[in-house]
Amino acid sequence: MANSISHTISNQSQFDDTLIWVSDLFKDVNGFRPRGYNFHNWSFQELADFVTDLMVINAKQAEDERAWEKKAIEDVMSVGAEDKETAARWLDQADAHFMYGDDEFYEDHIEKYGWVAKQLGTC
Repeated sequence: MANSISHTISNQSQFDDTLIWVSDLFKDVNGFRPRGYNFHNWSFQELADFVTDLMVINAKQAEDERAWEKKAIEDVMSVGAEDKETAARWLDQADAHFMYGDDEFYEDHIEKYGWVAKQLGTC
């Protein structure tokens, strides 16, 4: 997978377009916006290589997250959840309780916008 990911920049317009979203990609990978980078002084190749590296890391993180999610669902099903949706709902409820305690507003929020809602297309 990593070998098939590549970002190329061959003109100023592509460079400028890349500058529009590179901060978002960096944040997706690292959890914070880039600081101390002067991307405007980089060559096309330097920015393309930087973005390619971020894309590879982002793809790996997404792959890892899918694997962790699958394992969590399987683990919850092994202790009593009858199906994937029930296991996901239990995990969402556990997350809501862990993060917010008994606050009904946040439990309702998780029900509306948590993993189950995303998978079933209800949010």
